[in-house]
Amino acid sequence: MKGERQQDHNRDNGERPFKYSAADRALGVEMSQAASVASAAAEFITAEKGGRKEEPPGRTYLRRTGERPAFLVLREGQGDRPLLRDESEAFPAGPCLIRSEEWLQTPELAGLYESWLYSEDALQAERTLQRIYYRLRAASAALLESADSIWAAVTLLHTPELAVRPGKLKELQDVQLEALFAAVAANQRLGSDSRIDLLAPYPASSSEFAVQREFIEDVAEQTLGHAYAAACSIGASIAPGMPPAAAGEIARIADFLVLDGAAEPAAPEEPAAADFVLAAEAVLAAVRRVKPAAVVLAAGAPAAGALADLYRIGMSGIFCSAGQRTEALLRAACLTWMARQDNTGTAAEGWL
Repeated sequence: MKGERQQDHNRDNGERPFKYSAADRALGVEMSQAASVASAAAEFITAEKGGRKEEPPGRTYLRRTGERPAFLVLREGQGDRPLLRDESEAFPAGPCLIRSEEWLQTPELAGLYESWLYSEDALQAERTLQRIYYRLRAASAALLESADSIWAAVTLLHTPELAVRPGKLKELQDVQLEALFAAVAANQRLGSDSRIDLLAPYPASSSEFAVQREFIEDVAEQTLGHAYAAACSIGASIAPGMPPAAAGEIARIADFLVLDGAAEPAAPEEPAAADFVLAAEAVLAAVRRVKPAAVVLAAGAPAAGALADLYRIGMSGIFCSAGQRTEALLRAACLTWMARQDNTGTAAEGWL
């Protein structure tokens, strides 16, 4: 199976790390030289907005070994993105998380989706699914024309209604992937290069993720050819309640993991954040035992509330919404600055 071949490839050729620019690696050093936490935060946000050196959109996740890379604060959702892509914009440090379920909630798709899901007429359901395809292709084209197309991680469609109807789930995911890859192909013909990674939703085991990965690669190969399918980064969204050992096995064949706080019912903020951190710490330990260079990001409302603890345990970063991002950037800047100051002080004591 392709998932098993991927696992063997990872063992032979090392881990597939996360990509950082030179400015990202120098960011902590620059902040350690700042006069105060406030000035460090200002430098952090300035660099986040436009200080990175532009790079071509590579296809592998690179993670520098030997020192801790910058803690990433990445965007989730489409609320604050520019509507049109600026080709001169610097290459981002990580992807923007696009939850494709939000597409089903738009007025154009909500009625079609409900009609298809509960239709008892096979012919009518097929026609409705064809209309859904064109709507999803339009949504994909809009994504590729926006600033998020520089680097986006798109989730496969997964809803509570579809979770209990696996046949319908696979049918809709197939249509989504065809629409997305067809939009990518059209974009490539126009000479625009975009990086679109895929996230398989909530696999229960490594074997289930291997099946999901093979499914994505097959559709990509049919639509865009073998080269694109082989280069496409495919990660997994996992729920905080997943057994850590299972998460570690999934990490062996996944290019990256997203611990998704949105996978479970909402709870009061403080208990939710505390429980999320405990789950994240257990998952991260299990993942790093089998894949030390693994990239593990956090998403969902509990992630932003638990940023300090997620930084402390060594998570790669978080995705957060537009409303949470400014505060998260400031907190990450302060934590990075203080960590660099502690390291500088420890090094100075060694000379005394």
